Amino acid sequence: MIKRLINDIKAFYPAVIAFLLYNIVVRTIFHAYCPFLIVTGFPCAGCGMTRAVFYILTGRIGRGMALNPAAPLWIVFLLLFFVERYVRGRMPGYIKLALVFVVLATFGIYLYRMICQFPGSPPLVYYRNNLIARTLRRLRP
Repeated sequence: MIKRLINDIKAFYPAVIAFLLYNIVVRTIFHAYCPFLIVTGFPCAGCGMTRAVFYILTGRIGRGMALNPAAPLWIVFLLLFFVERYVRGRMPGYIKLALVFVVLATFGIYLYRMICQFPGSPPLVYYRNNLIARTLRRLRP
């Protein structure tokens, strides 16, 4: 189990380094993380997910669900993935199907929230300092 985990970390370390550098740069410049939010000003389907997972895992389920109702799906999927990949050492086909289901459900929840709840409480807020708005302000006479 540990060997598989270490091998995966070694295989993906360039992506981890790029992820960390991206995080530092965008948080410093834009005070936000989501590239969709930074460019358009609108939250993406994953906005609030990290905080939602944290709140759910620490027992504050209502608060987590308010941030992103798809979070429990991701928790279950990641748990299944971890067990199959690192404990059992295999990758059955149902994991890919589960991922497709979770992604589609996440986008479905996102569309519903954007139609029925946007704008609302964070993360369903408009980010006024987005790149499109900045560019348009500069182009105005």
